[in-house]
Amino acid sequence: MALNEESGFESRIGKGTKASGKLNFRGPVKIEGEAEGEITGDEVVIASGAVVSARISAGKVTIAGAFSGEVTARERVELMATARAQCTINTPSLVLNEGAQFDGDCKMPTKKLAA
Repeated sequence: MALNEESGFESRIGKGTKASGKLNFRGPVKIEGEAEGEITGDEVVIASGAVVSARISAGKVTIAGAFSGEVTARERVELMATARAQCTINTPSLVLNEGAQFDGDCKMPTKKLAA
C-alpha cells in the first residue's frame, strides 16, 4: 500500500498526537504522530515525521519515520528512504530503500512467522 493512499487507512494516530500502551488495530493503521508500547495489527505504517518506540507485531510494516524497538512481521518489512530505524527485525522479506538508515539486527526465517 502506498504511503500517500489516504483512503486505505481505517485507523490513524495523527500529527500532534501521542499514544502509549497496548495498541491493537484490526485494519491498516497509519502513525503520523508519536507512539510507544506494544502495537499489533494487520498493516502498520509509520509515516515520515512520526516517532515510534515500540514492539510491533503485524503482517506488513512500512517505516518512513523514526523507529526504535522490535518488529515482527509475518509477510514483509519495508524501510523507506526517510526511515531512521534502530531496532531488531524478524521477517521473511525485508526491503531497504536507498537512503534508509538501519542500525540493528535482522532475522529472516524461511517460514512465515506467527506474529
